[in-house]
Formats: sequence, C-alpha cells, structure tokens
Amino acid sequence: MTSHTLYRFRVELVDSDPPIWRRFQIPAQASLVQLHSVIQVVMGWSDSQPHCFVLPGAGDLQDEQLPLWQVLAHGSYRLLYWYAPQEGWLHRLILESYTRSNSPAPICLEGECACPPEGSGGIWGYEEVLERLDDNHDPAYLELWDRLGSDFDPDWFDLAAVNRRLQAIGRVS
Repeated sequence: MTSHTLYRFRVELVDSDPPIWRRFQIPAQASLVQLHSVIQVVMGWSDSQPHCFVLPGAGDLQDEQLPLWQVLAHGSYRLLYWYAPQEGWLHRLILESYTRSNSPAPICLEGECACPPEGSGGIWGYEEVLERLDDNHDPAYLELWDRLGSDFDPDWFDLAAVNRRLQAIGRVS
C-alpha cells in the first residue's frame, strides 16, 4: 500500500463569534481546486459563488492546479480563502501539521458551529440575522425562520454528515 502525506488544516471564518471553524486533513498533492471542493464541504457552502485563494505576502493564487505542497513550499503555513467575495466570506487556513496515511481521502476531524446561510450578507449580516432570530418581536422573525428552516441551529455542527459528503468526493490525490 502506498503511503500519502496528509496536511492537517484548520479553517476558520474570519470575524465569526463564536468561531465557525473546521479541522480537516487533505493530501499534500491535492490541488487548490480540490482544496476548494473540500472547504466547500467541510464548511457547508453550496459552491454557487466565486472564490479565490490568497497567499499572504504574495497575492492571489491564479493557478489553481498547483498542488498544496508546492503552494506551501516557501515556508508559508497560512492561506486566505475568499468565498462569495462580494459578501465577504473570508476564511483563514492554517497548516497545523502533517502526517502519513495509507488513505488519500480527505477527512474532517472536528469543528464548531453551523455554516451561515448564503445570501445573508457576509459575517456581519449573519450576526444581524442571529440577533433578529433571538427577537420574536422582530417584524422579520417568521420570515427569517421560513427562509432558514425551522431546524436551523447556529451552534450545531454534524461531523458525521460532513464526512459522508467528503466520501462522495473520494480520493483527491
């Protein structure tokens, strides 16, 4: 069996309070395109908006076919990931460690809090939505619950469901 180097990342939605974050592993040879797909799944996004990666100090990463090991080869252990830039969903990725494994499949290890609903106006708009959901006298209270669904819980994170969706992606090396 072939052994693969896996990178362990923590991704956090910048300025979220409480922090909305995930910890996951992905093969070092995965491309930025594949990293994008994994981030979409672990965070809970729908992949319906533009995105880009930024290497701090170097700018936008235009070639998304680059493997992660090459992107991070110059000693940077941080990436920024913009999803739906017009709304401001900025994510900070930190390479925490790496390990060896016989499986090149991505896996989510842990996380906290639900993904904000798309179209809620970025992190500040989402915070306003949460405030309005706490006020049953707000004129938009029922409309917001209709839009989000009665089962929406901002504190809930379903690790098993995320890993089932990652299995659908399969190997990313």
